Amino acid sequence: MLGRQNDMNKEKLVVVIMGQNCKKFIPMCYESVKDADAIVFCDGGSNDGTIDYLKDQGFEWEPVKENNKTMIFQHYDQIQTEMNGRQRNFYLGNIKKKYPGYWCLCVDADEVLEDKGLKTIKEFINLLPKENDDILFSPKMRHLIGDLGHEDSTQPQHFVPHRLFKIREDLVYPEIEHPVLGHKGEIRMQNLTLATIWHLAYAPNMWDIKKRYECHLAKSDMHTPKYLNDWYKAHLFGMYPNTSINPMDLPSAVLDEFNIDKDEIYFHNRNKMEPKHYQDAIDWKTFFKCKNAILFGCGFGQRVKVLNDIGIDCIGVEKSKYVVKNTIDSVLLGDIVNYESETAYDLAVAYDVLEHLKYKQLDYAITTLKNHSKKHILVSVPFIGSKDLDADPTHIIKEDKDWWVRQFTDRGLKLIKTPDTFLWKNQVMIFKKADKKKSTISVTSVNQKGGITAGVVE
Repeated sequence: MLGRQNDMNKEKLVVVIMGQNCKKFIPMCYESVKDADAIVFCDGGSNDGTIDYLKDQGFEWEPVKENNKTMIFQHYDQIQTEMNGRQRNFYLGNIKKKYPGYWCLCVDADEVLEDKGLKTIKEFINLLPKENDDILFSPKMRHLIGDLGHEDSTQPQHFVPHRLFKIREDLVYPEIEHPVLGHKGEIRMQNLTLATIWHLAYAPNMWDIKKRYECHLAKSDMHTPKYLNDWYKAHLFGMYPNTSINPMDLPSAVLDEFNIDKDEIYFHNRNKMEPKHYQDAIDWKTFFKCKNAILFGCGFGQRVKVLNDIGIDCIGVEKSKYVVKNTIDSVLLGDIVNYESETAYDLAVAYDVLEHLKYKQLDYAITTLKNHSKKHILVSVPFIGSKDLDADPTHIIKEDKDWWVRQFTDRGLKLIKTPDTFLWKNQVMIFKKADKKKSTISVTSVNQKGGITAGVVE
């Protein structure tokens, strides 16, 4: 590969750092790129000491002629959706005027280039054939998550789009929330694995740990320096002994602070279609021979969808607003405890619902099932002895099968045998409403021969 290694044709590299109030990040970021031919810090309005640090490193505010370490300012307003693109076009306008023909590496202040990464990039651009000057390169990025010992693994490799490029007049960012550099012509792009950018924004508590460690080291007479050092390293690298918690256990006040809906946690990954949904629907249609059905507490409506698909007119009722908003099929907002409708259905279903109720609510729920069923009620609950009973901390009613059966039979319903073909038949109960009794009147009359005739009139 023909390169441009002689001094006459040596490529120059300017690094742009984007930031605002980034005092804890900027020393690491600057250290990793300080050997660039020029550095521009694009400030959005720092007041935390960031600017003082940069001035100590020799940075000056533009306009300056001689200094290769400069700062430019444009107020950054996080509220505005287009601000990210606008801010990047602002730095782009600056380097087009001051560094035409340079290569540019753009990083955020919470990003750090790997050891010797800048040297590698400078060597790369000087070996790159001139016909490839228009390629927009996307460096590899590794995202730390939580601490210094864990990283984002949602993809095998992450690349941050178009951060290394040759400065040219037609380059532009779209003014949107997540802008990616482009230009007016046909865009050529390429991933770049030779120098990794480390992203630290999602491990912000490391400085709090460092501060606490230094404080304990200076003042504590309870722990030895070795103990404190072990504590410090364990926290930094995510090796401190811990166990996972169920997010559902967190207080609502904590979840509300971070805009988390408990239903979103509970129903996470429960919106997928599974073979059991199809099998249940087919079994119910075959056994009950129903033309319509209502499913209470149906979640995202998987069984509702399948029943409708196979010709049974079906609706679902679910009390979670989050679920109804993201439903798969015909699901109405409502609660089995107080749901009212004038329509009755051949089949009313409460599948893995009743065990979540309070004891005092159960009578209302059974009344709802009776009122909305013409003939059959299908119920699934985990009984005492079932491994599923304690697997879900939201299960409240924990009783044996006989207790559950009595709750329905004491209200005039008849238990019928669950078919062997039904999935989880050991926790499924089927009840039938009593047939309406025919009205009868006993009569006694005298026949023509003087005899007495007894009969029944329906």
